[in-house]
Amino acid sequence: MIAYFPTAYPDELLYSQLARYYTKSGYLAYTFAAEELFLSKTARPDMDFINHYTPAAVQAITRNMSMEAVIEKHTMFPCYGRFLPRERRQKAFQALVSMMGNYHNLLPIPQSKNGKARCLRYCTACAANDREQYGEAYWHRIHQLIGIHVCPVHWCYLMDSSLMISGKATPSLKTTEEIIPQSESCVSADNEIEIRVAVYMAEVFQADVDMESCVTVGEFLHSKMAYTKYRSVRGEQRNIALFHEDFKEYYMALSKNKFTELWQIQKVLTNDRVNFYEICLMAMFLDIKADKLVHMELPKKSQQQLFDGKVYSLHEQGLKYPIIAKMLSAPYEVVKAIGERRYGAYHKSSKIPLKSGMKPNNWGQIDEATLPLVKDAIHQLQGNGTTRPKKVTTFAVEKILHLSSKKISLHLPKCLAEIERHEESQEQYWAREVVWAIRQVEDSAATLTWRKVRDLTNMRRSDFEACLPYIPDYAESELAEKILNLL
Repeated sequence: MIAYFPTAYPDELLYSQLARYYTKSGYLAYTFAAEELFLSKTARPDMDFINHYTPAAVQAITRNMSMEAVIEKHTMFPCYGRFLPRERRQKAFQALVSMMGNYHNLLPIPQSKNGKARCLRYCTACAANDREQYGEAYWHRIHQLIGIHVCPVHWCYLMDSSLMISGKATPSLKTTEEIIPQSESCVSADNEIEIRVAVYMAEVFQADVDMESCVTVGEFLHSKMAYTKYRSVRGEQRNIALFHEDFKEYYMALSKNKFTELWQIQKVLTNDRVNFYEICLMAMFLDIKADKLVHMELPKKSQQQLFDGKVYSLHEQGLKYPIIAKMLSAPYEVVKAIGERRYGAYHKSSKIPLKSGMKPNNWGQIDEATLPLVKDAIHQLQGNGTTRPKKVTTFAVEKILHLSSKKISLHLPKCLAEIERHEESQEQYWAREVVWAIRQVEDSAATLTWRKVRDLTNMRRSDFEACLPYIPDYAESELAEKILNLL
């Protein structure tokens, strides 16, 4: 039975609380405390999360709060688990609450690179303040957020301690008081963007985690681009290249920032990356308040639906399509197609059955009218050099134009012929995608490597080799030679 156990301080790591218990309990050696706390006395204390504790340790840890509150308020779960998809987020949380080790497989915990291990960090001003208020310093969670280098409270640079956060480190429980000097000067930060990022990330991190939210961070960030220069007037397309350029310029002065590549931004928007630091940078750039980011909600109607509704409303008021197009700063062809219900994305009512005497659809006329839209959709799929190309198929065109499945193949022969004229083999598509990726790398002034191309395209080496014969069809000779010599 554990008779004495210290109360947790605000934002204190559970590891820090255990270290204070060990120091103040008078154990002759660490191994004796380990037998009392951990089911396996050879366990290495987890600095970010939890271990499998003995019943006595669990009882002591949860004396003043539930294990759920311990996980949310005294571990790094709000950083690594907050933006996971709902099911995975809940599984990771329950794995932590039940002290099951599989949470490591569910949380996107970054691995040490180049053999450099992370260390517990501290702020000298926070340590001085802790000693004045509580009589001792302790390890704060906000100082361990990957990506920040400034204390969000005192705006001074964080210091690395000698305690490594590594599976290779010797098991130990070390308090801040043992590590941090009693008198150490604070180095004030003068980088405004570093301070703003640190304050924003800390605010997001310390907010309650919405365990029930079904909104993915990718679709939420996309929704917040509505009515900006990063989405088309109808909202269907993103100008990710422009977003990337402005994003890089905005964070140009942010030191040690490795979130600078276009492909990284794309993967956040497609929910393939759920890195807390990267998501916060994108949200802050889009001027999303912290409380909106931690409680993500999507608009009841999309930008596309609202735009289409404006077209219908203005046309019903008697305005002609050219005037509506000018008022909404949209292409006339798009406005006309929406007004005539040929996009099919938004309808005020469900399908109305033909009344007696009504003429059936004139498919020849519809085929002629839809052909320009099909050509535009094909152009969208092929990309403009900055947007990622997609394979041209009948299904893809129907999806862009919001046409019902097989409508083109069954009723619109001219449209179908135009699509078939641009259809290509999988290897030809891969070649176009590789050329696009190479240009993205070169535009970013980065060193051209196979790995950068692979990260942008998610392409296997065998697929890359299969598309090489088609590269000259899509790239000028100098660029084609670079690609052919890449491997």
